[in-house]
Amino acid sequence: MRLYLIRHGRTDWNDERRIMGVSPIPLNDEGRRTVRTLAEALAADGISVIYTSTVARAAETAGILAAEWGSRVIEEPRLNESPYERWVGKRYSELSEDPDFQLYSSKPSESRFSLDEGMIEVQERALSAVERIMREVDGGRAAAVSHSDVIKPVVAHLLGMDLDSMHRVSIANASATLVVPDAEKNRLRYLNFAPWKRWPRSGPDAPRGPNAPPAG
Repeated sequence: MRLYLIRHGRTDWNDERRIMGVSPIPLNDEGRRTVRTLAEALAADGISVIYTSTVARAAETAGILAAEWGSRVIEEPRLNESPYERWVGKRYSELSEDPDFQLYSSKPSESRFSLDEGMIEVQERALSAVERIMREVDGGRAAAVSHSDVIKPVVAHLLGMDLDSMHRVSIANASATLVVPDAEKNRLRYLNFAPWKRWPRSGPDAPRGPNAPPAG
């Protein structure tokens, strides 16, 4: 199968560099525009089902994608962002002296940023969601709409990377990472595909995805 790991579109709190956790922050206009551009770029790929985090910004992203692709949407709470309780609403710059934030940045496997889980637990639940998708979409194409700090530990595992190296991977808002998960050999087809960075407009001239057939 092919699995598209998609990060939600931008929000005002993304622009302000504030931690959102599971707060119901909607996409902003730019976030919706870039998700539409991504949707158009991947429209020819035949993604039939979208599994999504239940957090508002991810669910809204999934809705935009589904409207373009005609896909089913299935909620998957294991793709949710971690709550980050005491960090919510704070800017990254405000947390620079927080010892646990320093661990999160340098050795995320040892950070306890949420009451009920750390990055190891986030990785475990996210991978269990991937396993579910593999079972239910055997041989097909599916998208998983989630969050940067959920997608990065999944990519790290699929590529055989140490979890503490996860921040070496960049996952932009409204980007897609295409993986081919396999019991014997996982493959990464592309990472952090963000078509809106090169083609700022949606519509007939919007970019087509890496797997789209030749134009004409």
